[in-house]
Amino acid sequence: MKGEVDLDKCQAWVSDILQNKGTDIFRMKGVIAIANANQKFVYQAVHMIFNGNFEDEWAEGEPRESKLVFIGKNLEPAKLREAFTACLVTSESLEEKKAKLRFKIGDAVKCNTGDGWKQGKVVALMYRDDYMPPGMVAPYQVQIDGGGLIYAPSDEDELIRKA
Repeated sequence: MKGEVDLDKCQAWVSDILQNKGTDIFRMKGVIAIANANQKFVYQAVHMIFNGNFEDEWAEGEPRESKLVFIGKNLEPAKLREAFTACLVTSESLEEKKAKLRFKIGDAVKCNTGDGWKQGKVVALMYRDDYMPPGMVAPYQVQIDGGGLIYAPSDEDELIRKA
């Protein structure tokens, strides 16, 4: 399947398959093109046991597409394909993800930096930088009052709150 998939959606999809169809899956394996990752995500699973890692980088000009193989019983290929297709990154899915965030650009927030709570202002949504792990996108980048830029790795009260 051509295109890149959202890491969060893909993880939820795999988790759902393993929980609900794990006993019917004898084996599954493949390569997944994760958005914001220069490496291929290569995985394999037997029943409910899943193993996957980011491995070789995509070659320049190589189509970024996912290839999945399922061997099992009582599997519905059309439903599997439909559910995986819903993981693809589109401009609509990005806007939908942004709309679900609690804060908008310009909102005053407090962030748990590990050194205590620091106040700041949201300056970017769905932030990504090269030093982040493959596929990771932070919901917020925050300008700390009187300090530098940080990111909130997830949209949870334990990490980021209204100021």
